[in-house]
Amino acid sequence: MTQTYMFTPYMRTPEDFERWSKQRKALFGLLKDMHLHRREELLDATGALNITAVVSELRHQGAIIECTRNGKQIYYRMTGMVESSTVTEGIHCATCRCSA
Repeated sequence: MTQTYMFTPYMRTPEDFERWSKQRKALFGLLKDMHLHRREELLDATGALNITAVVSELRHQGAIIECTRNGKQIYYRMTGMVESSTVTEGIHCATCRCSA
């Protein structure tokens, strides 16, 4: 079952963005098109050894990121931004290991 969340569109200021790590900027740059991306694409774009940590960082900045599995492949898609951490708000997809 897909859940729909009501959120107010929120854009970070340039000052906020400048404080982000290079990996977080690269992940946001990839996911901001709101299309599905394979886990390997995220790894290639960020150079991260642990992509789930970078996804979590972006979620703490307010990104709503869904992930889904298809066989052995994992796909990620950002569907929006909110003003508060989606981790502390508990906004996760059913696939995430941090889901309730």
